Amino acid sequence: MCGEMVPRDKAKKVTRRVSFVDPQLARELRQKGTYIAAPLETKYYCISCAVHRGIVKVRAKEERRRRTRRR
Repeated sequence: MCGEMVPRDKAKKVTRRVSFVDPQLARELRQKGTYIAAPLETKYYCISCAVHRGIVKVRAKEERRRRTRRR
């Protein structure tokens, strides 16, 4: 978002579904049994943008240094 060049493994990846149909219309169509495709949209944010947008929470300085295990 800010234009900063960040390595892909360091950036925060956010994937969400995008619907091109109005929510009320989609509800009515689903009740009638229609399948509505919603493609995935993937965006990569630098850490500062992710914090600004609320994707990642701000951590204390000591907590930032601790490594956490990924599962």
